[in-house]
Amino acid sequence: MAPQATAGPTATLRAITFRISSTLPEKLPQQVPALSASLPHCKSILSESQNPNAKDNSETSIAVHKFKTQLSTLIHHRSVQGRWAGTVLIKSTIEVGGWEVLQKSLPWIRGLLEILKKPDPSTSKRLSIITLTRVFLLTQDYPTLIREITTPMLQIFIPSCLHLASTSTSSALVQTVLESFNQLLPRHATGFRTYLSQIQKLLAPLIAPTPSNQTAEELLPRVRMHISPEVAAAARQLWVQLHHSAPKGTAPEEWRKSLNNTLENAHNVANKVFRAVIEDWQSTSGAAQIANGHTLDNEVRDLERNNSMGLPFWTGMYAGSERLISLLHLVKEYANTPTQSTIYLRLDSIMDLLTRIFSLTVPTSQGSKNWQQNLKLNNQVGREERESLWALLPHVHIAAIEVLHALLERFGASLVSTVTSILDQLVWVYSAEKDILGVRTALYTALTQILNLSGPTLPKSSIEPLKGMIYSCCNDLLPQDAATTQVKIAPVPTKGKANSQQGSTNADTFLTSSTKPKTPPAAFAGLQAAANALLPVLLLKLPQKCIPVSLRAKIDRTAILTQHKEAMIASVLNPPPSKNAAKPAASIMPLVARSFADSMDVESLIRPRMPVIRTGKSRSADDDEEEDEDEEEDEADEGNLVEEGPDETAGKDDISMEEATETHATDSTALPNSTSPFAQDSATTTNLAKRGHTDLAPAPPSPKRPRLETSAVSDAAPNDFLSAPADLPGRADSGEAFNMERVSAPVPAPIANMAPPEPGKVGDRDSDSDDDFGELVLGPDSEDEDMA
Repeated sequence: MAPQATAGPTATLRAITFRISSTLPEKLPQQVPALSASLPHCKSILSESQNPNAKDNSETSIAVHKFKTQLSTLIHHRSVQGRWAGTVLIKSTIEVGGWEVLQKSLPWIRGLLEILKKPDPSTSKRLSIITLTRVFLLTQDYPTLIREITTPMLQIFIPSCLHLASTSTSSALVQTVLESFNQLLPRHATGFRTYLSQIQKLLAPLIAPTPSNQTAEELLPRVRMHISPEVAAAARQLWVQLHHSAPKGTAPEEWRKSLNNTLENAHNVANKVFRAVIEDWQSTSGAAQIANGHTLDNEVRDLERNNSMGLPFWTGMYAGSERLISLLHLVKEYANTPTQSTIYLRLDSIMDLLTRIFSLTVPTSQGSKNWQQNLKLNNQVGREERESLWALLPHVHIAAIEVLHALLERFGASLVSTVTSILDQLVWVYSAEKDILGVRTALYTALTQILNLSGPTLPKSSIEPLKGMIYSCCNDLLPQDAATTQVKIAPVPTKGKANSQQGSTNADTFLTSSTKPKTPPAAFAGLQAAANALLPVLLLKLPQKCIPVSLRAKIDRTAILTQHKEAMIASVLNPPPSKNAAKPAASIMPLVARSFADSMDVESLIRPRMPVIRTGKSRSADDDEEEDEDEEEDEADEGNLVEEGPDETAGKDDISMEEATETHATDSTALPNSTSPFAQDSATTTNLAKRGHTDLAPAPPSPKRPRLETSAVSDAAPNDFLSAPADLPGRADSGEAFNMERVSAPVPAPIANMAPPEPGKVGDRDSDSDDDFGELVLGPDSEDEDMA
């Protein structure tokens, strides 16, 4: 079996080598996927040390040597297809072979670096950058390989990539370069320190692009390349990590300085974009604010290059809003990106910028009376610019809420003291821009994070303003009503008003034959996901006593109609407070069990199988043995009592009857004609059934009732008194039933193991008397008789 195991990978590697050598270079790219998929089968021979002098490994060593030689030939091939195939196969071989292949990969790395200087297509250069980045990352665990391969090769790799990113018009190639630097810079910060100025010059037009800029082509020809959102995101991530290459001990200070520059530029852009409104905001962190009351330019623009980040120029309201949104995304990247050392950050500067943005909202129509109409407009700004600001302001608010998401996720409990003010700002934005889907989506996500952080501790004053947002969340999850989408038929105009309504009549409304909408309503995935995440949090984190009954009913109805499993379980676990203390509030547990019958968590909620928790002193094995012995002795004594005869048991029953009669005489009321023996026995027997409910403490019963034989019962409890006397109260001559309401205590229920008395043993009675007393049980005497 051992020769077959070693021959398998060797034969596969020889087959791969033959396939590479026998295929034309122009057709190799089509064969590369199959060849790369076969390489993992050769891992055992590629990753082990090859000794050419060993006789057993001579065949394997020759196969590995031929394969590596073939790859070296491909990486230096004349055709572009051959170099492309060699790049892919080298990357797969290095990942499979590990250290054994890495230590001998220096010729391949030089060949990959030469591809970056050749006029190959961008796809070949991208593959070369990806392969080199992977090689540099794999050498991270081997200091010897870092010294021999990574450190010298980085000095060639970084300038080549910077030249490609600066001169190429391919957005995909620039993105590959930026993502490669994002991986390598934190791990090899010293190697990038020499090129920091060139990297910042490359990133300046990418971190805050302004596609709507009207003067970009004249002032900065480099920005003619289309900057995709992925390129901008990679550029912002690299900009935040530049502080790693700072001199030793100055990285935290460089990080704070870079963040402060970003916030300063954001305030400067806001001063120009928000100039149509005279702001009431006052800075609490020392941010510079200009007065918008002086003479303004005709157009919003920023043509000064005195900003600390070297950002390009911009002109126009739309370009200014894009610059402000990009700077907010950069602030969010500062909060999301981890750092190697501890950095102390003052959140007041970031919260100051967010407060300024949230304080300015879109006003409602002029005819409505709204408490947000206290805006002071700048008369020097035209209506067109002001309306452009109202159109762009919701997008700025969405970016600001995303910054708030990052802060809540990164700092968590450190923001508990600011939760109340944040909620007030979010409610302010919601009341003005609740009709915009993006704003609602961002608000739902932020509210979910805040409630998870400090929902149970929120006061009622902070929960009351959230009603509108909660109703909106439920409405976004519920399906749209068909009645709301149904087109109303226009009334037929009269002759006198025919001319005036002719132009406003829709002829298609007369052809409506179905009340159901023909097209389904549009579904917004982001909005649905945010509302779904918020719904169970409302039930789990908010104090239920602070939620009104109508709002709680709305939440439960939404969870049931949308079959939201988490929300329905949360509703069961957190029931609403009941107004009546004696009656608990209604639960949706039956609906949960019906909707999710196969769910394990619902099954555990309905039928919990919790082990018995014993309290007090634990019982030892000796105590259990003693208890078993006592039970055996009691069973033996019980058998002896049955064999002894009727005298002893009859005497015990007579004594118990006499004690019961004496006890009952002091507490019960006398019946009419109490001299009747039947009335006395009936009252006594009834009292026996009520012993546990009387005020007087009865005599303690025997631990186990002995079983009696027929002879003992017949002697101890004669049944001659069962014949019905004529003068019983409540009995008529026509056979009327006995009036049990006259008895002072209720009649006990029949014992389950007892059988009704046979007609032959009750004495001389007619059929009426049998019906009258068929359900009456008379205490121990009747029990003894039935047992007999």
